[in-house]
Amino acid sequence: MHISQTHKIVQLYQGAANAVSCDIVSLKNFHRGAIVVTHTGSSDTDLVLTVKEATAVAGTGAQTVANNVDIYADVDAGTTSDVLVRQTAAKTYTIDTGVAPNQVVVFEIDPDALSAGFDCVYLDDSGGNASNVVNITFIGVPRYPGLPLASAITD
Repeated sequence: MHISQTHKIVQLYQGAANAVSCDIVSLKNFHRGAIVVTHTGSSDTDLVLTVKEATAVAGTGAQTVANNVDIYADVDAGTTSDVLVRQTAAKTYTIDTGVAPNQVVVFEIDPDALSAGFDCVYLDDSGGNASNVVNITFIGVPRYPGLPLASAITD
């Protein structure tokens, strides 16, 4: 099997690390999903990311997830580090740019942990700095692998 047949990969956002406008994905066709954040830059303004859930990819009924999600981070991402370390499960994560501006953060989301009637997720933000850059990507494990994989951006 190839990664393209076993994992759905969707770019959710790429740009300035403030006022992030992250696309919403539906987990209804997935066993599990991960939202991967890559943050780079040197301006010291912390970026707070919050996992939100909704009933539709249009953002209907959006609210902070009811249950904590698993979070992994490489807080010194770059050429000398490639280790994701489990963080305390939570609904939010703060990229502390004063400690280490280049980070990779993974939010692992089990669709069964979302509130009843909710199957869509995305990241909301506060803080951040326009001089820093963030990339947000969804990687999903589909219920039915093969080509074509089910869409994550439609209800």
